[in-house]
This record gives sequence, C-alpha cells and structure tokens, in this order.
Amino acid sequence: MSKPHAVDVLVCGAGPTGLVLALRLVRCGVRVRIIDAAAEPGTTSRALVVHARTLEFYRQMGLADALLAEGLPFTAVNMWVRGRHVARAVLGDMGRGLSPFPFMFVCPQDRHERFLIEHLRRAGVEVERPVTLIDFTQDGGGVKARLKDASGAIRPDEASYLAGCDGARSTVRDMVGAGFPGGTYERIFYVADLEATGPVMNDELHVALDDVEFMASFPLKGGHTARLIGTVRAEQESVRESLRWEDVGGRVVERLGIAVQRVNWFSTYRVHHRVASAFQQGRAFLLGDAAHIHSPVGGQGMNTGIGDAVNLAWKLADVLHGRAPEALLDTYAPERMAFAQRLIATTDRGFTVATSPTARARVVRTR
Repeated sequence: MSKPHAVDVLVCGAGPTGLVLALRLVRCGVRVRIIDAAAEPGTTSRALVVHARTLEFYRQMGLADALLAEGLPFTAVNMWVRGRHVARAVLGDMGRGLSPFPFMFVCPQDRHERFLIEHLRRAGVEVERPVTLIDFTQDGGGVKARLKDASGAIRPDEASYLAGCDGARSTVRDMVGAGFPGGTYERIFYVADLEATGPVMNDELHVALDDVEFMASFPLKGGHTARLIGTVRAEQESVRESLRWEDVGGRVVERLGIAVQRVNWFSTYRVHHRVASAFQQGRAFLLGDAAHIHSPVGGQGMNTGIGDAVNLAWKLADVLHGRAPEALLDTYAPERMAFAQRLIATTDRGFTVATSPTARARVVRTR
C-alpha cells in the first residue's frame, strides 16, 4: 500500500470521462481532486449520443432518470440514399428485453458535463479551473505533481494515483512516454447545430448517403433543432479554414428537404483513429480520448471513455480501501486496450465505407 496522501486520486481533465471517474470514486469514499486546464466547461454540444450501457451505469448511481430529463431519446434510425428513404430500423424492437433503455439517447456534451459537475458538487467536490498539470514523478509511494493555477503560480501536489483524462493531446500520455499510433482519415468533416424545418426534423436519427457526400442528422431537445455531421466535398478541402455552412450545405440537405432557419454553431475537423501504446505506467492511468480516439460511427467515443472510468473506479476504490491487492489495477490496461482496439477495427470499416470517395465505396453506399 502507498503512504497516506491528502488526495487518493488526482484526476486531470473534467470532460465526461474524468467527471464520471471522480463521481464514482467519491461515492466509494475515495478522496479525489479533479482539475481542468479550461477556464470554463465547454459550451458546444460536441459528443451527443449516450448509449444504453452508459445509462445503465448511471442507473447504478441513481442518475439515469435525471439525465434523461436533460436530453432526447430517439427510437428509430432512417437510411436515405440519393434522397430516397430506403430503410427504417426501430431500436426499441431490437433492444427490448436486453436493456431498460432500448433506445439511443441524445444529450449535448456541454449539458451532459454540467449535469455531472453539479452532481459532483453535491458530493462535495469542485472542479478546479483553470489548473494545468505541468509534470509529475512517481515512485512506489505515490505521485508528485506540479500544477499551475490561474495566477500562474506553480504548486506541488501529491496523490496515491493519477488519472489522465486530459484528451487527445494528453499531457499525462506524453509524460508516461506512451505512443499514440494510428492515422487520420482523408476526408474533412463539418458539424453544425441548427434550427430547421422539414420532414426529417423529427425525433429520429437520419443518415443520408450520396455519391460524394455523407450526412447524419441527430435530433436535439427543443423541437426543430438538430446536429448535422457530414463530409466536406473534395474540391473544398483546400479552403477548410474559411468554410461556412453556406459552402457545405449541398445536395444531401436539399434532397432531404431541410430548410435551415438558423445556424447556432459550425465547425470543420479531421477524424483520427489512434490507440495509446500503454494505458498504464505505474500509478498513472490513461482514460478516454487520452487513451483512444476513433471515428464517430455509432457515437462510441464518449461512451467508451465513460466505460474506462467505470472499469478503473471500482478497482482503485477496492485497492485504496484495502479490499484488493494492487495487482488488481494491472487488469485495467489489458481489458480496456483490447476493447478500444476492437472498437477501432469495427468503426474503421464502417466509417471508410460511409465516407470514402473511392468508386468502390460509392457503389456500396448507393446501391
């Protein structure tokens, strides 16, 4: 066992992964400090889809019903090809009897984070902002970190364990020397949160495929609002930095009859697929985007990070309370790394077919 510290676990990063880890730990009687480099929580919706398994985790914590009030469940997925409606899958039919939540649930990440922050606050823990991890060392007794606060002062801190939930550009990952092998998909994507009217502006998911375009429309709570994710046409990729919604709203949007009234947020981005070469180094652990990033197919990213947090939280709690040997913590990395690698292999195939500009992929998409 490590020597006593004022904090058992220092959590770096207050996205959904870090927040769930901190909340589950504190509810298990573990002393937690959680920091984030950003001055404020995020204000854009970013990750949207909350899976049934994540809702089951929240039900264990008594939070599922409260979160459901923050978002919108959708029970069907529609497929469109060249403007023609070709399929509709009712999720409740497939999931009934398998989960108490036989649907997909949409809750914008900014709202989701604020929900978790509030429940963490009720548990007696505040997210400290803006606080940045400068570096850390570790030995058999614990972790010694240097943190920079809002004033620029650098202060020491100690903990028994360190959890790196600090995103794709993770400082913790860099400091433990873990590689981040993988690649970047060739297509550029756009994301837009908008208010609109039209037949597909309902409480269902719509996926549209075309010869050169891909688009998915996710409903948002509030009526006639949605998030659209799509591909930027190849001829526009060289001017990515100056692109606006007006530049990318093309044939797919028109064919689906979407009449845009207002665009609340628009951005472009590239999609990466990477898995860290190590998820643990001694007393430091990597979770969420710090450990793995992948395509948005299936809305897996945030949910997988929350799965990391759930896996690690009970193990840390049992070790810290003396109910299990420290060797239990060595099971985290192989379990979650194997899951991430399988996930990337699966989403990579689907994502490539849905978005690749090659002639073969176009045939598969539109036949």
